[in-house]
Amino acid sequence: MPPSKALKIAITGNIGSGKSSFCNFLKQFGHQVLSADEIASEILLNLAELWHKRWGDKVFHDGIVDKEAIADIVFQDPRELDYLNSEIHPRVMQRFAEESDKSDEDMLFFEIPLLFEAKLESHFDYLVLVTAPREIVLKRLQQRNPGQLENLRLRLDSQIPDAEKAARVDLVIDNSQDLMHLKAEAQKLIESIPDI
Repeated sequence: MPPSKALKIAITGNIGSGKSSFCNFLKQFGHQVLSADEIASEILLNLAELWHKRWGDKVFHDGIVDKEAIADIVFQDPRELDYLNSEIHPRVMQRFAEESDKSDEDMLFFEIPLLFEAKLESHFDYLVLVTAPREIVLKRLQQRNPGQLENLRLRLDSQIPDAEKAARVDLVIDNSQDLMHLKAEAQKLIESIPDI
């Protein structure tokens, strides 16, 4: 990503860790947060031709790209996941670069679930990991997506474990408590930024 004057802060965390809630608090405090997942979803829908060539009609529903069908394929086959990521990640980074160039903010936050899996960490100035114990994560996933726990467990298992990520970030946010605690942690991060 080309240099921009904004401090680029990546927020990462495995599925169910609470990183989206954390990023929502940053937004409530008036900060811009660019979501890799939102941008990737948009890109996914725009690359219908590519997916049709790779996987055929089974990843379409009523002529529209079926994200769940693609997820079912890629989370059971590492080669297919690598293929999907190789198409999506460079396009996401391109969009991040464009947004950074346009921004006149002092700091920009980026919500990137697969920061380390996609080897994107070197593009950012400061790395934050939101984490929670596995049993809490699985409970949250069960509540959020009843009936999809097996698929979500596969997704969780395809991600680098928290302990490994924690050793590679600048700040670890423990999200094993309630939302008020998480909000306070978001406030603390913002207050600490001048010292980064």
